[in-house]
Amino acid sequence: MEAFLNKISDAGLDASSVAGEEALIFWRHVRKHVATTPQEKAQSLVISAEFRTSLKQFPESINELRAALELLTLPQDAEHILEVRSYLADRLVDQGDFAAALNEYVAASSIAVEASKIDAYVKAVIGMGNLCDAYGDHARALRYYQKIDSIDHAISSRSLRLRYKLYKLACLIDLRRTKSAKELISECEELSILVSDKVLAGQILLYQAKLLRQQGLLEEAMRCLGHVKYAAGNINSNWLSNMIRMELGSCLNDAEKIHLANWVLESAHARIQKEGSPILNLRLCNSLAAVCEKQQDFKKALEYQHCAFRIESDLMKKVPITELGSGQLRRLSRFELQLKLILSEIENRELKETTESQKHTVAKLQQDVFTDPLTGLHNRRWLDVKLKDLLLHEVPFALLVVDIDHFKSINDELSHLVGDKAIVSVSSELAGYFRFKGASCVRFGGEEFLVIIEKANLAQAEMHAENYRDRIFQYNWQEVLGERGLTVSIGVTLHREGENTQRTFYRADKALYRAKANGRNQVCSE
Repeated sequence: MEAFLNKISDAGLDASSVAGEEALIFWRHVRKHVATTPQEKAQSLVISAEFRTSLKQFPESINELRAALELLTLPQDAEHILEVRSYLADRLVDQGDFAAALNEYVAASSIAVEASKIDAYVKAVIGMGNLCDAYGDHARALRYYQKIDSIDHAISSRSLRLRYKLYKLACLIDLRRTKSAKELISECEELSILVSDKVLAGQILLYQAKLLRQQGLLEEAMRCLGHVKYAAGNINSNWLSNMIRMELGSCLNDAEKIHLANWVLESAHARIQKEGSPILNLRLCNSLAAVCEKQQDFKKALEYQHCAFRIESDLMKKVPITELGSGQLRRLSRFELQLKLILSEIENRELKETTESQKHTVAKLQQDVFTDPLTGLHNRRWLDVKLKDLLLHEVPFALLVVDIDHFKSINDELSHLVGDKAIVSVSSELAGYFRFKGASCVRFGGEEFLVIIEKANLAQAEMHAENYRDRIFQYNWQEVLGERGLTVSIGVTLHREGENTQRTFYRADKALYRAKANGRNQVCSE
């Protein structure tokens, strides 16, 4: 994409200067006179389709996405095809063409497995589960989301991992499986700390409120809803704000504050009618019917129930629920085994590559390519080689994930230059403490570091993590940060015999979530 934008710029055009209808003309011109390869033409169609969506030209947007797919071929364009199919499926769902959306999800899941694209596969399975949810079959939707559980550790995007867990959580709440929902919501809270997405964080609070209302804790539920924050204008935050209003209306209704409940739900009614979401409309009509029934306005309650019935009947006609039955689930079960095999083969291939190129790799460890330029620590390239070597020689090891607490606020308040100085100080202390034989320090990215301690047990790893955490806490930060201090949170785990390193890192990351969720400046082990 960057090369394509440079090509457009070299042609004397500025892609960032156009919007609206002008953007459609611009990208049509680019497609005809600048783009030369099928991939470039497809990319210009996808961008044009996004502008058409913002202009509410939905059929034209769908046609352009389909035209983009026709320009792309497998296997070389697999990643691009998966992205386009994902956009297309979303547009089809928005337009209520659920059968066509399902076709896109099914095709995407097959391509994702063939191309070993775990995240794209997860998105396709989530899409199928969402269709079951739209039909109202939450038990079947849950079965789809549970198909992701066995490959959870291999999802590279934390945001995507949180989204799938939230969809699963919503099903558990609708099915009133309270115990499982409470366990999952704690996991979502821990993960959301590292994701930093206001809409997803708001969803967690929404589902907390739903759980509290189910338990009859109405005041606590309403307080929970009051803590939700979201960015205005985002399509997902519009969905969240409407869901918050409906949940608040339900809480007020249960609390016998019927006139307030009616006012809140009526205010949501105009917004939802304008957006035209059938699923939100269905929930709203059911909520309004319940309020009218409590007011003993049975005529109006019946009108809302009829409206809900019409919407539900329409959804049941449009959602291809029979095609989402046991046959589709069995197909995903086969894919599940195939994906496990793929992950295993990747690990085996890495081991073979390490064996074949070990001498060459050891020599390259001395080069700058394996060193982080800011801190002088090992970088991710070095880490990949080191982990393969440990697996090859079956060396047991502990893994520590170290993350600077509230680092974003340091950059925002004191500048990125000061943030870099803080990172250098943390890494210098890291290298100074873990200088003993068998310990290796890596800058994993941004403010996150990894430490590998070979042949260590869990107690030893926790002791070293705690000593280093205290060392950072006691460090003289005044010279670097002025009056504010700095702390780190650390997740600790041991590599288990026979598992791949992806799963080991996933467990250490989960421990880090918990350390953050428990108040930061602490060590947790998984």
